[in-house]
Amino acid sequence: MDTTPEHIGSRTAAGWTVALAGLGAVTGFVWDGPFLAVACALSLGGGAALGTILSRRRMIATIREGHGKAAALGYADGIGDMVVLGISAYRASVFPLSGPDAVDPAERRARRKAAYHLTAADGLPHHIREAAAAALEAIDDARDRDTRSAIEDLMKAVQEQRRRT
Repeated sequence: MDTTPEHIGSRTAAGWTVALAGLGAVTGFVWDGPFLAVACALSLGGGAALGTILSRRRMIATIREGHGKAAALGYADGIGDMVVLGISAYRASVFPLSGPDAVDPAERRARRKAAYHLTAADGLPHHIREAAAAALEAIDDARDRDTRSAIEDLMKAVQEQRRRT
């Protein structure tokens, strides 16, 4: 069974049209016989069909508009999470720079590039972009304490974005 808004709306409209046509037929038959039954059925059924056609366009436009807004908000939430992950991966490659847990320079450059690309993504809200830029700056300057604080601020900005939606 198809459950898209268009098909549900079509089935609902058809049901109301048939129900009103049947109500018109019964009412017309009770009042004056078969001729008025047909006239009432056609007028009520036709009015219901016309009303559903006219309101359907508005309903479908409203549903599509809401779907577009929801998709944009979901994208912003998802890209915000990806920015946090990308910057955290870059931070893990920078601290420590040497020793057994250090990452080689090629991988560090690759993680840095990925983090910067994620921060520049379209659809990323401005306040998240600012927090990400501050975190990237702290990582690039090798300020570990400032980096922790900046990443916490970034995570708070992403959580605030999620609360707004």
